[in-house]
Amino acid sequence: MADLLSDEVVEKTLNGLDDWGYDDVYRRIQKEFIFANFESAATFVQHVASIAGELGHYPEILIHKESAVTVTSSTAEENGVTEKDIALAESIEILVTG
Repeated sequence: MADLLSDEVVEKTLNGLDDWGYDDVYRRIQKEFIFANFESAATFVQHVASIAGELGHYPEILIHKESAVTVTSSTAEENGVTEKDIALAESIEILVTG
C-alpha cells in the first residue's frame, strides 16, 4: 500500500514535471498532451498503457479533440496522490522527452 502525499509535497514534486497539474479537490494529477493526428495520439496511449502495466498502476486516459490525450492519475485505495502516481508521471515525461 502506498502512502498518501500531502498537497504541498504533490505540488512541489510537480514543479519539476512540465505542465502536470494537481487538482486538490479531486486529489489527482493530470496533463494534456497534443499530437499531430489521431494515430500519433493512439500510439502514445499504447506506450502509456505499457508503462502503466510495468508499474502496476493504471491512469485514466482520454483521447479527445481528435489528437489530444489527457492522462489523469490518482491512487483510489488512498483517495489521492501517492508515489505511484508521481512515478507514472515521471515515466511518461521520460517517454515524451526521451
